[in-house]
Amino acid sequence: MFTSKQKICLIGEGGVGKTSLLSLLQGRDLPKDRTPTVGLEVEDSVLNGKNCAIWDLGGQERFKFMWNDFVRGAGLAILVCDSTEQNVKKTKAIYDRFERSFGTKIIAIANKQDLPGALSAHEIQKRLGGLKTYGMTAIRPELQQRMKEILEYEIATY
Repeated sequence: MFTSKQKICLIGEGGVGKTSLLSLLQGRDLPKDRTPTVGLEVEDSVLNGKNCAIWDLGGQERFKFMWNDFVRGAGLAILVCDSTEQNVKKTKAIYDRFERSFGTKIIAIANKQDLPGALSAHEIQKRLGGLKTYGMTAIRPELQQRMKEILEYEIATY
């Protein structure tokens, strides 16, 4: 019997922590050096007892034209921002551009909440027009369970 995997996509500008969030979810140590994702990385995970394929989309400008194709068929798209004023504006532009074309549930993760001057998840949610936003710090291993719970809740409530 064929069983399909639930597809989840991480989307956002380069350097916001998409790969770090995936590493946190998977329980891996974070690499010491930042290495940008080239194009796309896909990893398997189990959420709510179901197999999931988590697509980590490269955030550099040269890969953005592929995002529509990559997100097609996803049950959940996660917009990731780094909680800075400048990046939240870019994330809002991404959301405005893709909101209807994704055809999937979209949430936001306000990453890097530990940095000085970070906008709160609540403030980011307001700036994103009410898009459900969760605060997170991907470099804190103790938040692995919280990250898992966020995704499990969101995929259970499509």
